Amino acid sequence: MESTPVSIEQIYGGSDEDGEAAEALLDESLHPRGPDMLFDMVRDLGIGTGHVVLDVGCRDGRHVVQLARRFGCRVVGVEPVHANLDRRDRAVGVSPPPLYIRGRIEAIPLADATVDLVWARDMLIHVPELTRAFEECRRVLRPGGHVLAFQMFATPWLEPEEAARLWPPLGTVPENTEVTYFEGCLRDAGLDVSRCDELRSEWRESNEEEGDRRTSRQLLRAARLLRDPDRFVERLGGVSYGVELGNCLWGVYQMIGKLSPRVYVLRPSSA
Repeated sequence: MESTPVSIEQIYGGSDEDGEAAEALLDESLHPRGPDMLFDMVRDLGIGTGHVVLDVGCRDGRHVVQLARRFGCRVVGVEPVHANLDRRDRAVGVSPPPLYIRGRIEAIPLADATVDLVWARDMLIHVPELTRAFEECRRVLRPGGHVLAFQMFATPWLEPEEAARLWPPLGTVPENTEVTYFEGCLRDAGLDVSRCDELRSEWRESNEEEGDRRTSRQLLRAARLLRDPDRFVERLGGVSYGVELGNCLWGVYQMIGKLSPRVYVLRPSSA
């Protein structure tokens, strides 16, 4: 949307009632969906008892456990960082119990055609061999299986200098945040898009309206980190300072349209 110059009369010439009406309109919720929509999508794919779900890049297993509890399926978590596996949720009382394996998406340590759903949530930004990763997802899928992928993308509002500051501290592969490149890689790997939802700020809005308002706290923290960087670098170290600032901006940038996540449901190409 292009900006149109306006006069000061247009900016300040309205009545108090006009201003109040505008504020009331802006305070109306747009009824954003929250992160639980991903589980609704899993349900819509028919996942249940007897199915195998692979959470690739599972971190501490929080989604592994939720998937197992919600759907009664067997869940395998694959994670490259040993410390994350040490912190994994032990899932007491979950049956069948989840299986955790150390490994990477570019070389999934599972046999061919053994998985009904690959869950890849917010981790493909870190993968340098994206086509290879999608090829591995396709390889482990059973006939009729799907990949559910959540991925963050840069928008035209993200300036090149902002991207250059944001990506390195967060271990982001820059080209993976480009929609054209990302979708080209999945096509090259033999996957088709059966559904794509662009979320923009929805999850962040939902969290502000009904959750813990994390993005508001991230905005405040980003302001502190930027106002007195020496204090935080001294206390946290340079690497941790960059990670913390990047994580805070990650949330804020979604709220103001510089970053926009998408959720893809993928299936193997028929050709």
